[in-house]
Amino acid sequence: MQDKQQLYHRLDSIYKSLNDAAILKVKTGDSRGLDSIAANVRMLELQALLQQMDKEIQIQQQSLMQYLNAGEMMLPLLLPLEKLPMYGVTIGSEHPLLVLQTQNINIANAGIGVVKNENKPDFSGRFFSQRLYGTKDPVSGFSVSAAFPLFGASAYRSKVKVAQADMALQQKQYDYDKQVLSTRQLQMQQEVDKNRSMLTFYESAGLRQADEIIKAASLAYRAGEISFAELSQFLTQAIEIQKNYLENLNAYNQSVIQYNYYINQ
Repeated sequence: MQDKQQLYHRLDSIYKSLNDAAILKVKTGDSRGLDSIAANVRMLELQALLQQMDKEIQIQQQSLMQYLNAGEMMLPLLLPLEKLPMYGVTIGSEHPLLVLQTQNINIANAGIGVVKNENKPDFSGRFFSQRLYGTKDPVSGFSVSAAFPLFGASAYRSKVKVAQADMALQQKQYDYDKQVLSTRQLQMQQEVDKNRSMLTFYESAGLRQADEIIKAASLAYRAGEISFAELSQFLTQAIEIQKNYLENLNAYNQSVIQYNYYINQ
């Protein structure tokens, strides 16, 4: 939005300069005043667009304040929007969602062990030393006891089956999450490639040609070689190219952000 704002400011300056040229043409009799009216209307339209852009930026600032629980509005550094880097998949780097699901599998697996231990015999031992009345030496000894579960075998087997079913469910969830992440990663990689192909056009030729159109059309109008209507068409084409570049760059960056998320970068 800040880059678009700068683009509109640049276009506003161009139209102000052209408006001055149109007024001069009216004074010298080279024009009937239509060019000046058209340039002035375009300037007013650009000023309205700039006001609209200011409001949009304020709305985004308020959202950022809410997310960060901040008490003041913030803006990023006023630098040109750049392409975000696209990282490669790091070996051994697992997505946090899969790490969490792995923990759920381990917990479910531990639950099976707990249930199985509930039905095992329980052994316990006790050592004692006691001085009896009338005896000189204490009486010492030890005892060993064993507890065997005699009832509830059916309930025990049911608990084991439930724990095993939970383990299988967690494993299925892991396999599903892994497949979804892998699919989304491939889709976002294709999305990045799609956005890059269009972005390459603007970087290699589109932006340069847009600047050349603005310069050549402005000079041609000042020299009286084209009308203001023709000039406006050229400027609209050039600005549209620059605006589309910013939108495509943003779309590319957003797809890179999503791709980096799926590869845990």
